[in-house]
Amino acid sequence: MARMRMRYITWPHPAIHLTDTPDPACPDCRGVGGWTEDYGDYDTGEYAGTENIWCSCWNPDRTRSLLPVPRWAARRWLDQVQPVYSDDPPF
Repeated sequence: MARMRMRYITWPHPAIHLTDTPDPACPDCRGVGGWTEDYGDYDTGEYAGTENIWCSCWNPDRTRSLLPVPRWAARRWLDQVQPVYSDDPPF
């Protein structure tokens, strides 16, 4: 069963997409959607890099474009939602 959510993307053009989310009850990834695995060089056995392994409960490439957003509107929206940081304590 698909667990859909909306996501704003900027490439190749600004748009709002409907995308799948990982299964929170998945026993393999525990709702994260995947994990990373380190691998080594075959000859020397030294560290050669890290590879992302996607879980079978989620496909990060499965998206559908819902609504294209004009570039001027996307730029204006991004300017408005800049995070605001404060030194004030939360209490």
